[in-house]
Amino acid sequence: MLLPLLLLFTSQSSPAVAAAEDIVPREYLTIAPVDRYGRRPFQPNAVFRDHLWKSNSAPPRVGQSVTGELGKLETWEARKAGDKGNLGGSLGFAYTAIDVPERQMVLAQLSGAWTLFVNGRPSFGDAYRFGFGGTPVVLEAGRNHIFVTGIRGGFSLRFKPVEPGLLHGGWDDTTPHLVLGEKPQGAIGIELTNASEQASGPLLIEWAGEGFTPGRLVDPGLQALGANHFSLPLDGPAIESLEPRSLAIQVSSADGKSPNIALSFSIALDVREPTAKRKRTYISSVDGGTVEYAEVPPSPAKSGESPERMGLVLSLHGAAVSSWGQAGAYQPKPDFWIVAPMNRRPFGFDWQDWGRRDAYDVLELAMDSSGVDPRYKYVSGHSMGGHGTWHLAANDLDGFAACAPSAGWVSFDSYGGRPQGELADLWQRADASSKTLDLIENLKQLPIYIVHGTADDNVPPTEAFSMMDALTKAAGSFDAHFEGGAGHWWGGRCVDWPGIFDLFRSHSIPVDPAKIDFTTVDPSIDAEHHWIRVEQPQHYGDRLRVHGGWNAEENRVSLTTKNVALFSVTRAIAKAVIDDQEFALDSSAPVHWFRWEAGNWSHVDSGPTDGEKHSRRSGPLKKAFDRNFIMVVGTGGDPAERDALMAAAQLQAGSWCYRANGRALVMTDQQYLARELSQGEVAGEQPNIILYGNRENNRAWTKALAPGCPLDVTAGRIELPGPSGPTTFKGDDLGCAFVYPGSASGQLIAVFASTGLDGARLSSNLQPFKSGAGYPDFTLFSGEILSTGDKGVLKAGWFNARWQFEE
Repeated sequence: MLLPLLLLFTSQSSPAVAAAEDIVPREYLTIAPVDRYGRRPFQPNAVFRDHLWKSNSAPPRVGQSVTGELGKLETWEARKAGDKGNLGGSLGFAYTAIDVPERQMVLAQLSGAWTLFVNGRPSFGDAYRFGFGGTPVVLEAGRNHIFVTGIRGGFSLRFKPVEPGLLHGGWDDTTPHLVLGEKPQGAIGIELTNASEQASGPLLIEWAGEGFTPGRLVDPGLQALGANHFSLPLDGPAIESLEPRSLAIQVSSADGKSPNIALSFSIALDVREPTAKRKRTYISSVDGGTVEYAEVPPSPAKSGESPERMGLVLSLHGAAVSSWGQAGAYQPKPDFWIVAPMNRRPFGFDWQDWGRRDAYDVLELAMDSSGVDPRYKYVSGHSMGGHGTWHLAANDLDGFAACAPSAGWVSFDSYGGRPQGELADLWQRADASSKTLDLIENLKQLPIYIVHGTADDNVPPTEAFSMMDALTKAAGSFDAHFEGGAGHWWGGRCVDWPGIFDLFRSHSIPVDPAKIDFTTVDPSIDAEHHWIRVEQPQHYGDRLRVHGGWNAEENRVSLTTKNVALFSVTRAIAKAVIDDQEFALDSSAPVHWFRWEAGNWSHVDSGPTDGEKHSRRSGPLKKAFDRNFIMVVGTGGDPAERDALMAAAQLQAGSWCYRANGRALVMTDQQYLARELSQGEVAGEQPNIILYGNRENNRAWTKALAPGCPLDVTAGRIELPGPSGPTTFKGDDLGCAFVYPGSASGQLIAVFASTGLDGARLSSNLQPFKSGAGYPDFTLFSGEILSTGDKGVLKAGWFNARWQFEE
């Protein structure tokens, strides 16, 4: 007998498991991949189209055939899973049906695959086999239709019955080390799951322990079948012993309307010596989640010796490696701090997107705490982290004094590849920061040390050779070491190579250089280089370049630009020559702005005006997830569409929490409109909003979006302005993904809009958190994407600097 709604849990840190045995499907129908999967925003999905998309879709049958993008006819075949529910092979989809006598709550434990559909509702799986405890789903009385996709070389699936309630599994907590002699710092991250068909209501979380300052927070809570991470900041007096500390945590109903919510558990924290390697955490301003990183402090200097200078190395780990594991590859050095960020997760974002943001957040924290001179920053990494090294150095020319990629791959296009389609160039321009070779003009200016094993069969040495060739052709220079006969990983020497640190010791970031040569793919990625700041391009989606120099004798700057529309010179100069246009300037002014208008440069009083794009408020779409975002779901319309919108939001929220170890707050439009602003939000720093639905079924649409939005989405139609009048697309299967300013200062809104139930169900095929899959400012699409991919895209591109369409 299942207990109603939310069960009382006390003094435990694991779910209360119902007496019923686990349900382990054994009989499957499977089909080989029929479409190309990969790093692109819209990919065909013929199986989803035929068996999941429509509410009346029928399940597959043995021998039934499907043809997709690959052009090969594949058939559904009967397969039997192992005793533990494991099924191997090259699988595109797997289907099973299970019968249960009564409706029940279960944790779906899907390992080795990205997505699970239970009776058409999507949820995320444990694709990387981290060992997480599962996602809550409801099995209906009678027959339940189960699909698995996004399979990574085989999967296993079981359903674990649980009593409905609020769960703390303990499988995804994030904890720091405490350090002897230091006050507790950072935060603990805990995950809570609402295995219930009712929203939890607001939650009160309280924590306390010997040597800790007690803390409490009130959170809006969890939607039905939702999960999220919660950050508990740490504080207290300095730690005086190496004895482990324990923190007691209690969760209850904040408004008293759900009195059965009562979780109680504890988390232990280890204490480390001041000179020992340690884990740190911080609360990310991206999402409010708790993120881990690791430090290797400098070793004590020998008696009578002291380092000439102290440097800091940002070390980026490879796929499946943690920050703790990366830090463990190094021997402490008297003249370097080694700091290893997490990329949010061991796989994370390939050090792009929010992985790159994590690297810079950790770098800023470590520079502040270590007191290292900012001229002595360096970046290195192995495998995926080697790619991250190329990536960060190429996109931040003055951010590091030198870089050292080890076994690094160049880009998604050279390593693994990206599927090609009619709009491949457009999608990749929206992800232009990942195209390392396009930024060789930046990299050629940096001191570089390349390390690779000659027998590497994971990242072949040709990746290093291609970069060496490009640098040579660009008149750049580098040092390199190829370890004879070595594979992909040959111990800590892969990253702790003496030649790397010899190079680092001999270079620093130039201070106030007279000559500059700066390329950026977008001001939102990198806007500033020494005394130049670019804020707007002439054409979004194309690279910008500024090069030239300063003549001290004449106090004159001479610059040549490409695709730049608005930039500043942060020098007190008397003259400027911009693309052969001469300007006499007030040399007492510390900053000079220049704007490209009607084919000429003008010297203007200030930078971007209100309402214009700029480096801190711009597209493309993914940028909306950069600042404490809230996912807001429309509740208007019919129940099926409401459920589809909530499922789409929760799938993205779950994917974010899984990929980013992040926090994704999901609210209904009614909850969002009724919420009270925090003190920080009242001061103007309101979070970004992610809207699901359309203007008619999401009540937050009009309030969240700034006036003047050129896209209007309602039931059955999408309308946008055109030179000869509005253009209207009609149908119930239309979707639209775009970014636009919010009504609050600095705020961005991302919209996943749909015109009906079929349009809303397309959302499970989008990949906004997949690195290498670029989305421009706006994309309009129809259900045709399931059959033909890019041919189902109706319109896509960038808004201009005034956030309007421009042909």
